[in-house]
Amino acid sequence: MKLEESNAVPLESRAFDLLAAGNVSAAVATITALGYTQTALEALDQLCKRAYHDLKSIPIMTAIAWEAVGFGLKCAAASPDSESANRYKERARAIAYNAGANCWPGWGDPVEIKSADIAEGLKLAERSYELVEELGLGDKAIGSAVWLIGALQMACGRLSTASAQFLHAEEAFRAAQLTAQAAMARGYAALADKALPESHFRGTESLAAILRSLRAMESREAKFFADQLVTAERIFSSR
Repeated sequence: MKLEESNAVPLESRAFDLLAAGNVSAAVATITALGYTQTALEALDQLCKRAYHDLKSIPIMTAIAWEAVGFGLKCAAASPDSESANRYKERARAIAYNAGANCWPGWGDPVEIKSADIAEGLKLAERSYELVEELGLGDKAIGSAVWLIGALQMACGRLSTASAQFLHAEEAFRAAQLTAQAAMARGYAALADKALPESHFRGTESLAAILRSLRAMESREAKFFADQLVTAERIFSSR
């Protein structure tokens, strides 16, 4: 184990150099040479993040994310007990979620996101949700997973479907007694409704009311949600 830890940093650096050169398979192989270990899975996660933040490449990030998810599930299958297997599955779930979230253009990050990237992000979000269900992670995790599916569906232009997902997320957050998250999810449902001609007026009024409600909560989390809704509204209104 100590040998793996001491080698992890140079291996990650070597893997990133390969990734930057466009050799995804060699980059992954460099990391997975560590075997079915937590060290290797975390290194793949870091590689995925660097593909986004350093290379600003969504296709490379999603390619690494799928490799990491698959590797995490292989680690789980090779685990000696269910507890360690579930830890690997949880990391795979988180990697799928984070990569899927990075495929959503509503954050306003300086990264080019194409339609194919959004579609790939939706697949990652759906895989993350499947693992949430499999692991029984509870209402908060369900709310987050369903919200992301809705967000990516909205980015695909599937507005009615997205609105239904956001309301599903709101229900889950309310069950988890997370008031700010529930309001945030309803805000995205309003944003999707606003983009539809038949519900534009209703969505506009609802979004304004939810923004007032979030700001009245006077918490850092609620303020973040309100600001993000405003950013997402600006981005999607110009698409």
